[in-house]
Amino acid sequence: MADTAEKPKAETPQQEARPQDLIERRHVEAALAKDKGPDARLVSWAVKDFTQKGDNMATCVTSVEVTYSTDAAEDRRVSYVVKLNPQRKVEGMNMISDIMEKEINFYTDILPDLNGALERVGVSRLRVPTFLFAQGAAGSEMIFFEDLRARGFKMADRKLGLDAAHAHLVFKELARLHAASDILKKSYGDPTERHPLLKKDWISSTGEERDFMQKIMTNNLEGAVKLLSKIQGYDNILQWTIQNQPRNMDLFESQLAAEPPFQVICHGDCWSNNFLFRYDDSGAPVEVMLLDLQVTRFASLATDINYFCFSGINGPLISSNVQDFLAAYHASFSQVTEAAGHRVPFSLEELRQEFRDKHVFGLLISLMAIPFIVMSSDDMPEADDFFSGEENDKIQQKILDSLDSNPLLRPRFLSVLDYMTEAGVVD
Repeated sequence: MADTAEKPKAETPQQEARPQDLIERRHVEAALAKDKGPDARLVSWAVKDFTQKGDNMATCVTSVEVTYSTDAAEDRRVSYVVKLNPQRKVEGMNMISDIMEKEINFYTDILPDLNGALERVGVSRLRVPTFLFAQGAAGSEMIFFEDLRARGFKMADRKLGLDAAHAHLVFKELARLHAASDILKKSYGDPTERHPLLKKDWISSTGEERDFMQKIMTNNLEGAVKLLSKIQGYDNILQWTIQNQPRNMDLFESQLAAEPPFQVICHGDCWSNNFLFRYDDSGAPVEVMLLDLQVTRFASLATDINYFCFSGINGPLISSNVQDFLAAYHASFSQVTEAAGHRVPFSLEELRQEFRDKHVFGLLISLMAIPFIVMSSDDMPEADDFFSGEENDKIQQKILDSLDSNPLLRPRFLSVLDYMTEAGVVD
């Protein structure tokens, strides 16, 4: 293999630079040394893209295939996953540097605290990819992780929604994340004082950044309004959405608030593509990994649960299995808390009530996200078009057309609307 360690150069003046061009030899060497030790010598490396359009909207994710040598006779190979600032030209996208900063901070500062709290009470570490290297310079941020594909982990089909076996794994691991946070809270007090970047959140942003996010959310809800206008029988949700469309950011922010028993460090972005699964020989999922911890926040744990339930789970399962899911979550949370010698801070019934109290969060997420989640990769909008809003009419028309052309949209969307109506979320 030829040595591609030098920063790739554009072949012609017309060829645009890509985020992948940020990766240099020194970055790969740093990741390799952390992974394989200081004696590992980099022989060659090459960028290998593997994601599809729609897998990641906010950042660029690629991989680097590495050949290295040790004292062994033959060269060896390893692959790393790299998350990069996509360097979008859209006005207002400086928020990407904020979320990259938050994820680097999570892996370098917050995760060691969380894992330390778990290990001190004899509980295994959180299931996240191994962090190897980060560069935090504004505009050229990057993070190297182990490539979990080497251990058999893969992404489930977001379009279909997760079944009960997958969902149980996610609920249990989210509970372990939240419970580790609860242990920290009892040890150190408010974790936002120890980790102030937990306070930096697109939902509570101000000024131009808030205006930018408000515009994106409003555009997404406008698509939901058009869908609801085309579907008969949900006029109550249609009118609620129209009424709350201009103040969607305020609604989101109010839903993050929680009483002390439920305030934890949350994942913050619990849609199905942010979980990878490992399977046994029969095809059953046996382990989950949490990904994309770039919008972690100190908020109600029920916002994570609502986000996951109403964006990631196969629709009919929400009504039939939600009580089992909550019981599995509570048991997993209790196991960690009791291992620390602490009293479980809330009962299962109190958890159920907090879950219900945050249903507005889940409804807003589902209205905006489901039409995109069930789209094929070919139909997904380009990220720049999505964030700029310049192609908003075309994107919304494509969503409307998919109500008839995509057999996955109507049942997935209506299952959430039926649940929210039955739960009395919308008056």
